[in-house]
Formats: sequence, structure tokens, C-alpha cells
Amino acid sequence: MVSGRSVVRIFGVRAIAAALLMSCSAASLVHAAGPVAAKSEKSGPTSLVSHRAVYDMSLSKATSQSDGVRAASGEMTYTLTDQCDGYTIETNLSLNLAFANGNENQVEQRYAAWESKDGRSSTFRFQVIENGSVAKSYHGNIQFKDDGTGTATYESGETQTFELPRGTLLSTAHTLQLLKSAAAREKFIGKMVIDGSFDQGPFWVTAAIAPAHEGALAQAKAKAGTDVLSKDGKLGSLAEGIYWPIGLAYFPVKSTQALPEYEITQNLLGTGVTHSMMQDFGGFTLAFKPLRVEPIKGPGC
Repeated sequence: MVSGRSVVRIFGVRAIAAALLMSCSAASLVHAAGPVAAKSEKSGPTSLVSHRAVYDMSLSKATSQSDGVRAASGEMTYTLTDQCDGYTIETNLSLNLAFANGNENQVEQRYAAWESKDGRSSTFRFQVIENGSVAKSYHGNIQFKDDGTGTATYESGETQTFELPRGTLLSTAHTLQLLKSAAAREKFIGKMVIDGSFDQGPFWVTAAIAPAHEGALAQAKAKAGTDVLSKDGKLGSLAEGIYWPIGLAYFPVKSTQALPEYEITQNLLGTGVTHSMMQDFGGFTLAFKPLRVEPIKGPGC
């Protein structure tokens, strides 16, 4: 059975961000960011688009394990705001899991962080509530030195410290690196990433990047010679952006296993918005479908 602790571990911010997937009048989101998107086709964007997104979560597939997940449903809200000198990231997730043995788990995850644009510092806090009780709660900070090495400190009643090697990236910097590599037509990259959403410290993340695609609705529009909207009329324009299918594999730094702890497949737009995502946890796979995405205003730089 997937415990609350396991669910805590598998839902890092990279799973949602920069990772983590995103509407409004999607036209205003994609086209308002036109200069950023256009630049990403050549050299990658230099900043990420401020936005708030809500995703529907559902079970895509599950193995035949006797005590495995048999149903899953939930919703996730992801907010990224450009604060001039850095980004704030907030994630609120509510997930219901039902198991073959009849047990059920209701898990809420709350994550908030600030990451500097120069990639040298971050603060974060993280909390998980399982079936109404706090299962995990901690906060901390990440600091890098002039030589590129750094330290991540976690506080949860006791202090835990991780030494970070030169080249370690914060989550927003990792997203920008993915877009830069995608624009340069690189197929594979590997980076050490940390954002405080995992209590194991940094992860080695490998990425496989497919060639750029146009959204299916944009292709349909070109073929029909007229405007095409999705069935609900809300996300049509969002699908018109150029995106790259990217597969991410997450390996804990101290792990000796040949296989990743979990994998993500996402379609990443040139604005830094993830259009859709699948998370494979071995025993089951979750699908994240955008319900709505809206651009938000930062403080004004």
C-alpha cells in the first residue's frame, strides 16, 4: 500500500512545476508572452511566465498488485510569480487514493518557496496532511557559495544538512535549462536539482527531449483554414504554442538503484508552462489535465 510518506516523496515541486502544467483565455497567456516564446525558439527564454494553473488528477493506469492503487482523483493548484529578483512558487494538492484491499487515503500537500533568479539562494516550507493529521512538516533554506558549491538545511524539530556539489540547480533554473537545451535541439541532459520538496535532499534528474511540436489544435486550425477551439472552448489557444515532449527520470543522490525513483513525461511550452503531464510511480501512473490557467501580475519590475 502507498503510505502517506510515500505520497509525500513522489510529489515534489518538479512533479508539478517548473516542473509542476497549466488557462485563462489561454491566448492571453501564450500570446502575451510572445516575446519570451519567440526567443525560446532560438536560445531559450530568460524568464518564466507568472501564472496560476489548476489541474485535474486521475489514475491513468495501475499494476495488478494485490494491495495496489485502484482509483485516484484530485486537484492541484500551481502558482508561479515573477518577483523581479526571484520567483515565488506555491503548490496546493489534494489527492484521494483507493486501494484494492479497501483502504483509502486522503492526502493534502502544501508547498511554498522563493528562489532567487541568480540561482544562489532559496527558502521553502512543506507540509503533508494525511487523513486529517499532519504526516510531515518542515522548512528550510538553500545557499550557494561563490565557488558554486552549496548547502541545503532542513528544519523539522531537528536539523538536517545536505552538501551540494557545483552545478546543482534550483527548480526554476532547471526549467529554464530544459528550455534552453530544447531550443538548442539537445536530446539528453542531466542535472543535480534541489528545491526543498524532497526531504532526501537533491536528486539527479536526467531529461530526454523530443523535437518541438505544435499543439494539435493549431495543426487543425491550419488544415481547416479557420479557428478551432477545444470542446469546452477554454483551452484551445493554449494548445497552439510550440512545445517539447520531455521525459524526466529522478534518482536520489544516495541511491544505488539502476532505475529512477519515479518518472515524469510532460509537454513543456516555450513560456515555461507545462501543457500536460504524466507521473509514473511504478505501481501506478497519474495523469494531470489542465482545467484552467490564468496569467497573474507580479509586483512590476
